[in-house]
Amino acid sequence: MKVRFAFSLLLCFFVSVAWSQTRQLTGRVISDSAYAGLSGVNITVKGTTTGTISGANGNFSISVPDRNNVVLVFSSIGYGQQEVNVGNRSSINVTMTSSADALDVVVIGYQTVRRRDVLASVSSIGAKDLKDVPLTSAAEALNGRLAGVTASTSEGSPDAAVRIRVRGGISITQNNDPLYIVDGVQVENALSVIAPQDIQSIDVLKDAAATAIYGARGANGVIVITTKSGKPGRTIITYDGFVGVRNLANKLDVMSPYEYVRMQMERAKHASPVDTTVLKAFGSTIDSISGFKNVDPIDWQEKIMGKTGISTRHSLSVSGGNKRATFNIGYTFNKEKPIVINSDFNRHIFNAKGDYKITNNLKVGIGGRYTYQGVVGAGVSNESNSAYTRLRNAVKYRPFLADSLEIDDQDPLATNPGNGVALINPVALADAEYRKKTTNAYNLNANLSYTIFKNLTFRSTFGYDRNNFVDKQFFDSITSFSTNQGGRMPITRLDTAYRTTITNSNVLTYSVKGFRRNHDFDVLVGEETYDLRSDSRSAQYRDFPRFTPFETAFTTNTLGIPFANFPQFVKTRYTNLSFFGRINYAFKDKYLLSVNARYDGASKFAPGQQWGFFPGGSIAWRVKREKFLEGVDFINDLKFRVAYGKVGNNRIGDYLFLNTFNYGSSSYYLNGQFIPAYTQNSLANANLQWESLVNRNYGMDLSLFRGRLDMSLDFYYNTSENLLLNAQIAPTFGFTSQIQNIGATSNRGVELQLNGVIMRKPRGLNWTANFNISHNKNTVEALAQGQTEFPAGPAWGISGVQDYIVRIGSPVGSMYGWVTDGFYRVEDFDYDPATTRYTLKSGVAEMQVAGSVSVPGSLRFKDISGPAGKPDGVINDFDKTIIGNATPKFSGGLNQTFTYKNWDASIFVNFSYGNDVYNANKIEFTSMYHVTSNLLDVMNDRWTTMDATGKLIQTFQTVGGKFYAFGAAPDVLAAANANAKIWMPAGLTYYGSGAGAYSYSPHSWAIEDGSFLRINNVTLGYTLPAKSVSKLGISRLRFYVTANNLAVFTKYTGYDPEVSVGSSGLTPGLDYSAYPKSRLFLFGVNASF
Repeated sequence: MKVRFAFSLLLCFFVSVAWSQTRQLTGRVISDSAYAGLSGVNITVKGTTTGTISGANGNFSISVPDRNNVVLVFSSIGYGQQEVNVGNRSSINVTMTSSADALDVVVIGYQTVRRRDVLASVSSIGAKDLKDVPLTSAAEALNGRLAGVTASTSEGSPDAAVRIRVRGGISITQNNDPLYIVDGVQVENALSVIAPQDIQSIDVLKDAAATAIYGARGANGVIVITTKSGKPGRTIITYDGFVGVRNLANKLDVMSPYEYVRMQMERAKHASPVDTTVLKAFGSTIDSISGFKNVDPIDWQEKIMGKTGISTRHSLSVSGGNKRATFNIGYTFNKEKPIVINSDFNRHIFNAKGDYKITNNLKVGIGGRYTYQGVVGAGVSNESNSAYTRLRNAVKYRPFLADSLEIDDQDPLATNPGNGVALINPVALADAEYRKKTTNAYNLNANLSYTIFKNLTFRSTFGYDRNNFVDKQFFDSITSFSTNQGGRMPITRLDTAYRTTITNSNVLTYSVKGFRRNHDFDVLVGEETYDLRSDSRSAQYRDFPRFTPFETAFTTNTLGIPFANFPQFVKTRYTNLSFFGRINYAFKDKYLLSVNARYDGASKFAPGQQWGFFPGGSIAWRVKREKFLEGVDFINDLKFRVAYGKVGNNRIGDYLFLNTFNYGSSSYYLNGQFIPAYTQNSLANANLQWESLVNRNYGMDLSLFRGRLDMSLDFYYNTSENLLLNAQIAPTFGFTSQIQNIGATSNRGVELQLNGVIMRKPRGLNWTANFNISHNKNTVEALAQGQTEFPAGPAWGISGVQDYIVRIGSPVGSMYGWVTDGFYRVEDFDYDPATTRYTLKSGVAEMQVAGSVSVPGSLRFKDISGPAGKPDGVINDFDKTIIGNATPKFSGGLNQTFTYKNWDASIFVNFSYGNDVYNANKIEFTSMYHVTSNLLDVMNDRWTTMDATGKLIQTFQTVGGKFYAFGAAPDVLAAANANAKIWMPAGLTYYGSGAGAYSYSPHSWAIEDGSFLRINNVTLGYTLPAKSVSKLGISRLRFYVTANNLAVFTKYTGYDPEVSVGSSGLTPGLDYSAYPKSRLFLFGVNASF
């Protein structure tokens, strides 16, 4: 026994000596696609914890035992794991092969398939495409990077709503947002609760061949997000952080102090009685106001939105595991000090994901995510009533301070501030409003996978999603809301919304490869349940004592009194039960077939209408497998595919098939008092069915030159039917309209995606590029019986005019208004020297649009139609027409990456061509509806009613109920306006006569070309040599600088052409009081340990 023990000790000694003898091994890791060096590859000695990470250009150095059977394990995000026997070599080179993470495998709904075998239209992006790009939100990963997918924010605020559209959307009045699936579980607003650093891959399913298996949820496309998992091997700690500065990217040019005073002098002289207060303050002649040329202007846009913002992000992750269990834990923190004063933004995201292999047949996984987001600041618009827009004050407020006034003092000439006519000091207003929005989101998911026997697998997935939202608002006494609704006393508003969803799916998959050598197939069947519950509440209080702090007002509602019809409560519940299946088949890897279907039952419809069947399928021909291409080596793969299917849209209103009632909006009189009553909201329709989409897709996938050039080309034609619209009904029903399945639209388009390796030199310059371009044409095909169009809008606060339209044969939400025809000139009028009156000549069309006049210098529209369908000499509603379309003719992006030794760089640009933007700001900011308004500097070239000395040469008066201009002879008036390029400000005539109060009518001058080319992201990075940082225990250390939104090339005259703040999908492309976008410069660090 003692001998055996001694022998064991001796054996252990020799083994330890053998292991202690090490040697240094160097090498380089390159990718199989670009043949460029790969940094960040995890390299470990198999069976030990010894390891390192490849540095810049893929170089690495590692100590290995001095023996011949050492095996190195190479693993990296986006590439398959490799094991390499070192032997007696002192240097090795390893080529990493792209794997699922490199988009070789695509998640298509309840299963994954090799990308080469995908029979549907799918656009994808993976972790390796994003790992060196500093993103602040997951939505940025989609913007302009994927064909057929548009991702844009409504404005520039940190929490701006993200608008994702896949091939244009199908519905007219309902929600067109895509379905989000995260790790197999449906998650609402997924892009706002996931850190981009946690994303492994994003697959966007675009046609029914892939989306039909999601049935009633798939009509608007499906975005499948897979988050990162741990990998067997040593534990890796990764840090990614940056700090940057933000600046206002663009400003609107307004009148200088002198230009403003000259305009105010002209307005004051037209007032009745003459506004002597303004004339005394500024002057009444050109000579008397000349001193204002030397007055320093105050840039209110700079004061309110021009501060230097600070942006920081810190992301820390720990991942690792062994053959049985893997884990990934991460934390991301974003903090913004936005460019708008008195605002703040911070977001915390905690995530954890683990997988455990209990037996060879049984695996379990669990994941969790907690997201907190806090947004402080009232912004520049008002969501409840855009008539109270804050941007207006930053643009139109007096551009200089009166004597002895402080920066936050109210302009004494702006009487009755906040009542909608006068303006409010922008700085004082920012201090008088407070808003805080907080979101707490909890996402849990778990899965179990059991291999029953060879080829047959069962998988069950459970998901829980909880979202709590709280919105607190405070309006002090000087705000417009308080002035108009609260008697100049403080007001508070509290909105809360809670949403809970529970999902469970159970799937059986049977898969056979190489059956009788030529046949591959798999069969999938499953069921899924979905339960959503929501609860929203609103409370609004008024008449708080003056000077009540917002903290006190929020905590002590009893100091105020509730508004009428408040508080308000809304509760909803929606359940869904589904059965689905898919069959994939391939013969000789040449002819491929996929058929899938889903049978959905939903509580949103009445009994008898609750179930819908949604089938889809596709076929493909891999031409590369044909004998006539066997010798064509430069073609790696060539595949043609055709897909057809039907899917549904369940993103519609709740309880539309039931009669619903509202309490408090109406009342009845009883015993001397008004008693709140229940009133029916609308007429129910028990026959409502799913909105549905029939999809046709024709595609080609091509790979050339050993993967150096990959191309996907798709043509599609989508037709929707049974769209929910209001149909006119007989008043005898008690209502004049009812929701019915009566609408139809179509979307036709083409998409091209190109991925290329332009230059590859293992130790030199490597250059890759990804390009995509898409075209989509949307058309309204049908409305209610006998209906060819219906109006939409008004889209913005004080317009009051229908400025969008839904018309058969045109895109959904077309811009609608009059065609601008310059302004009236003296030659359009007869002049009476005796009375000095200007009378419109016979044959010259007269403006009869609300708020308009027909005098020399006033805005003029084209007379294009009349009751008989032709010009009639009168400009009115008959002359309205479609004047704009927010849908671009083409959109896309180009991403280029470069590597050279330790350096890396990337440039990403996105573009849009042929879309229009409705610049409603331009209409309001050239109007004098607000008495002391400043205007955009374009109005310096306006028609003037004064001569060079400041004397009025044109006045206005109503005679016999008709509005006329009076003044100097035509040659004098024409000479004074020889250089006029634009009409007199809307509202100028109002202050003297009460006519032409304002003209916020939509017209083509405000419809601008929204085409743009944006340099979205430029990044330059440097990775320190591994030898330099390994002594510090660091495997990889990279520094980088980035510029976001570096430049925008556009003809658009507003803040930014990529904007859409309309509250409805019927009013796209609207720019009104949008939070301007900023430009970000940052410095960051990537480190791995």
